[in-house]
Amino acid sequence: MSNQNKPTDYSKVVRIQIPSNPRFVSHTRNYFFNLCLEHGFSLFDSMDLKLVIGEAIVNIIRHAYSNQPNKPIFIEMQFDKDRVEIKLRDYGKKVEPKDLRSFDLSDYREHGIGLFMIRELTDYYFLDQSFEVGNQMVLIKRK
Repeated sequence: MSNQNKPTDYSKVVRIQIPSNPRFVSHTRNYFFNLCLEHGFSLFDSMDLKLVIGEAIVNIIRHAYSNQPNKPIFIEMQFDKDRVEIKLRDYGKKVEPKDLRSFDLSDYREHGIGLFMIRELTDYYFLDQSFEVGNQMVLIKRK
C-alpha cells in the first residue's frame, strides 16, 4: 500500500528478524508498542497494534512453522504521518484460504480469535501468498 513513486524515508522504517520461538513474542510486542507511542499513536491504538502483532506472530509460529522454534520471522513497520503499515513475512507453509477461519462469537472455543482480532483492530489486512515460499501479512492502522 506504500506509494511506489516516492522514495522511502528509511528514518521511518523499522525492520527486525526474530526466531519463531514463543519466548520472543512478548519482547517483540512491547518493542512495537513503544515504537507506536513514539510515532504519535494513541495509547489505545498502540495497545491494539501490540495485540495484533502478537497474534500475527503466534499464528506464524503455529501454522506456518508448526511450532518449530528456529525459523525466521521478518517484521517491518513503516510509519507515515497518518498511519503505520506492518508486514510480517515467513518462509513456512502456505496457509490455505479455505482454512482461514475467523472467530465465531457464539463458539466457546478460542480457535480463530487471532484473525478476528487482526480484522477488528486494523483498518486493512491482507495475506499475500504470491511468494514461491511462505506468506506475508500486510496490516495497516490509521491514527
